[in-house]
Amino acid sequence: MNKLYTTLLLCIFFGLVKASAGPGDDIFKKLNPDNPSLKPVKAYYDQGELQHARKALLNIFRQKENLYIRVSPADRSYIRDHYKEEVRTSIKTADEVRDKYFLFRYEWDMEKTTEPYQFKKEIDWYAEPFGDEEWTFMLNRHRYWTDLGRAYFITGKEKYVKTFVEQVTHWIDQNPILESNQWKSWRRIEAGIRAENWIKTFELVKNSKHITPEFLEKFLNALYIHAEFIDQGYSRHSQMSNWGVLEFHGLFNLAAFLSEFRDAEKWQQSAIARLNTCIQNQILEDGTQWEQSPMYHNEVFHCYLNTILLSQRKNIALPETTLQKTRDMAYADIEWQKPNYHEPLLGDSDDNDLRALLTTAAIVFKDKTIKSRAHKELDYENFFVFGTKMQKEYRDMVIQEPDFLSAYQQSSGDLYSRSSWKEDAYYSSFHIKRLGGGHSHDNLLHFTLFAKGRDYLIDGGRYTYVNNKWRKYFKDNSAHNTLGVDGLPNSEYGSSWGNSYEARSEGAFTRITENYDYAEAINTAYLRLKDPVWMKRQMLYLKPDVWLLVDSFHGKEEHTYSSYFNFPDKQVEVRDGGLSTTLADHNLRIQPLNELSVRLEDAWWSPEYNFKTPVKRAELSKKEKGFASFITLLYFPEKDKLKYEKVPVYNRQDKIVPDNEAEAVKITLPGKEYTLVVAHRASKGLNTFLLVDDQVLSGEVILMEQEGDTRKIHVIK
Repeated sequence: MNKLYTTLLLCIFFGLVKASAGPGDDIFKKLNPDNPSLKPVKAYYDQGELQHARKALLNIFRQKENLYIRVSPADRSYIRDHYKEEVRTSIKTADEVRDKYFLFRYEWDMEKTTEPYQFKKEIDWYAEPFGDEEWTFMLNRHRYWTDLGRAYFITGKEKYVKTFVEQVTHWIDQNPILESNQWKSWRRIEAGIRAENWIKTFELVKNSKHITPEFLEKFLNALYIHAEFIDQGYSRHSQMSNWGVLEFHGLFNLAAFLSEFRDAEKWQQSAIARLNTCIQNQILEDGTQWEQSPMYHNEVFHCYLNTILLSQRKNIALPETTLQKTRDMAYADIEWQKPNYHEPLLGDSDDNDLRALLTTAAIVFKDKTIKSRAHKELDYENFFVFGTKMQKEYRDMVIQEPDFLSAYQQSSGDLYSRSSWKEDAYYSSFHIKRLGGGHSHDNLLHFTLFAKGRDYLIDGGRYTYVNNKWRKYFKDNSAHNTLGVDGLPNSEYGSSWGNSYEARSEGAFTRITENYDYAEAINTAYLRLKDPVWMKRQMLYLKPDVWLLVDSFHGKEEHTYSSYFNFPDKQVEVRDGGLSTTLADHNLRIQPLNELSVRLEDAWWSPEYNFKTPVKRAELSKKEKGFASFITLLYFPEKDKLKYEKVPVYNRQDKIVPDNEAEAVKITLPGKEYTLVVAHRASKGLNTFLLVDDQVLSGEVILMEQEGDTRKIHVIK
């Protein structure tokens, strides 16, 4: 965000905060006197009986229908019995928060922590104990307060509400909007995020004796300040970044919760319009958020799901674009969802389970296909939001598997392939475009593989946002299953949020069929070299469980060409010129069909922020002058007793063509044979004519399928 713009904004609000924080009748001047529900409050106020007016206001907020929380005291025993582990975690977290002990471990915490921190005295809301400002941001999002609310709801113990009141009061008193805390407690996305968390917690504790009229006044004043702060800032950055969605989702929450206030309608219309602008700008035609991070896609998705849910509950009209694109986001999640229901680690993402989000989406959209990829019944957090009645309705909702298996997200440039919708399915991904700015990694032509309930080839993850060697390490091309030249990265790292040189692709092409998927793209990164190198990856998936990667490099002088493979553990070894995993069963074989150097080295994998684990990385490499190709076969030898060989390719004069012009690979399976033919260099004529196994072929990429005496020719490209 532009710092001058932020400073001016904060100066405006400094006067507002000072005027709003003191005692008096300030809260009543902000209420809408024409709101029918406020008649008792207005009557007392007009008579000068401010304390009675405050009590009447508290009574209204206690009695009115909750925005989110739809459980009642009658649900307590069900919750304790049905969600035993989650209840234990909520109470444990609540007790830790009471002790000012913080460990951020929720499923969708954007920056999880693995090391706890405890304040010995009062909480310092600006603290940065581990040298990472993201810790400070997490502290000021206040999601942990929702567990104070749940612990109180489940146990009835007032100590949890007492802590909530004390900590909220302390935060409000210690955090007026000042220029000095604009990048600490008052970042705009924190303001938006905590609006939801404050509201949910209040709805769980509002009937406690510790929620006094005086506290409510302070609480509502603080929320009012949040709404005004968010509403009066709307930058181009907001329109194009996930920030804007998190900000104005917060404003929509505040408008709905503070519906008795004069400005609630203005805030609501502002939030709806800006959220609609954001979704039009940020959500591509294929349903993905343009920053190319499934995690941030899902933070945005969460915000729009909540907006739609509250609009349904409050009978608020939303633009059709907002509704349709949110549904598109759900289907993007389904397309890239791994067989274990998790999101891929593309870009800055963590290994999160998508089912809770898709459960909300299935209910909001009444969509049986979305439900097929969600929980079978309400998870813990959704039960608090939807309650007993919806639990029964959701269980009874029929499911329908998606009518597709593989999917190419054309706008963002990712191909997701799978053999079935079962948990033991084979699944791969291929990343062939790069759009995503700061949250994207150096991962063009990156390939991943998941099968039989586990990862085989992984994305390295993100680990940190601190601008240090680890941020560079996990963004680097070698932390992805992609290609390199001379040990150089594809993109040149500049800082945590940008590069001094950006790799780009061209020539993206895909084809999805019942029996195979194919994709290719060119990475132009190394055209920057003194001796430019042009490189291309072609991926063929023979369903259900065989893959071919054809990587080609075109230069003039001598270079070292590399292909990287990252594993989720150390259970892999170099064997017979290739790589084999060393698991108890379902082992993967990575078999180069060219003569290459194969090297294993120690590496790191970060499946979530602030956590890394030692793994192995393989580098397949070759030093070559001019053209080089790597053809790599990936399969499961315990299942597939296949044979493979490179076969000669002839031209029309029956002369063998060199590898830099065309190559062919034959894969023999029980009862079926495939031959892939790739023309690396098109002929000088209008058509490329080649001869393989006495078959005349024309095209750049051809797949021959032989079953018995029947031969089919698939001209892929």
